[in-house]
Amino acid sequence: MCAALGPSSRCPDVCLSPFSPAGMLLPLLLLPWAWGALDASPPVPTGSLTLRLLQTIIFHNASSTDMEGTALLGDLETHSLDCSTCEIRFLQPWAQQGLTLKQWQDLEKLIYNNLSNFIRMVNDLVEDEGEGYPFVIQFTEGCELHPNGTSRRFCDAGMNGEDFVSFDTDSGKWVARRGDKLTLKAEEILNYNQVVAITLQFLLRMTCANQIKSFVQHGKESLERQERPVAVVFARAPPPARIPAPVLLVCRVTGFYPRPVRVAWLQDGEEVGPGWWLNSSGILPNADLTYQLRSSLAVGPGAGHSYACRVQHSSLGGRSLLIPWEQSRPWGPGLVVGITLGVVAIAAVAVVLWRSRHRGYQDVGPGESSP
Repeated sequence: MCAALGPSSRCPDVCLSPFSPAGMLLPLLLLPWAWGALDASPPVPTGSLTLRLLQTIIFHNASSTDMEGTALLGDLETHSLDCSTCEIRFLQPWAQQGLTLKQWQDLEKLIYNNLSNFIRMVNDLVEDEGEGYPFVIQFTEGCELHPNGTSRRFCDAGMNGEDFVSFDTDSGKWVARRGDKLTLKAEEILNYNQVVAITLQFLLRMTCANQIKSFVQHGKESLERQERPVAVVFARAPPPARIPAPVLLVCRVTGFYPRPVRVAWLQDGEEVGPGWWLNSSGILPNADLTYQLRSSLAVGPGAGHSYACRVQHSSLGGRSLLIPWEQSRPWGPGLVVGITLGVVAIAAVAVVLWRSRHRGYQDVGPGESSP
């Protein structure tokens, strides 16, 4: 997190008016595909793929604002924004493809101009409506391109973790998601200038989809990366109790990429249906840009069934990874006593041997040899 542009920042070249609806275009202009070329039309991806921008702006007070932004293609981070200079950082070797150096520089300048004006306008709006600091505004915008060439567009804003406004790409209108005065006033300002709505519709409908195609063409190796999952099954015994409790079987799957995965439990070769006995952690990220997941199944003690965890992932080439639960023989009281006595006997023999050897060393004086 770093300090962003404040109300007193100087904008290069010509600045937009702080009260201009075009100032609200900032989140859209941060999209790395805002200047995408429409002439080239590479093939569509073989599966649905989403390009989205995530942006967070923290308003500490009227003169202190922090901001960070990142662009993702699928789950792959492609660009980030240095909020102190509005410099776009390319996080993949192919992320700069599709635009010329001059176009990227123009985009950075446009971001700088609109960011400063957006912050000023929000501060004025908050002051007029009597809202307090601090508060957070978050944006998510982009599109999802499907193999048949159709796309789904989205542009949503939230404030303090709640829905704020969203853009309807079909009607070209901003829609308030709350009924308070601040949200309704923001909706009014956003819908004041139709040029902004038309521009946004064009970006989300046309430019976004074409930029996805361009990124897929240049970043094919990164996007088609496959990492095979590694899985292990173990049991967590219930705490001691008078009433027998279910045994919790856990299947830990990790190291897989891409993200989509399917994990199921088999009982005697048949898939276990949904219910309270099944639980999952959901798919979580690893530090090495792979994913992990934990799935658990509660089974009755001594049920006499066989259980296995089945993992299905694209890296397995259509096969499934099957990991059975190797149920070990329970440790009864007799076995526990026998093991305990064995350990004690071994320890006693070790002590006798050590004392015997230690005494032998003490009986040998200087210059003497042991018998």
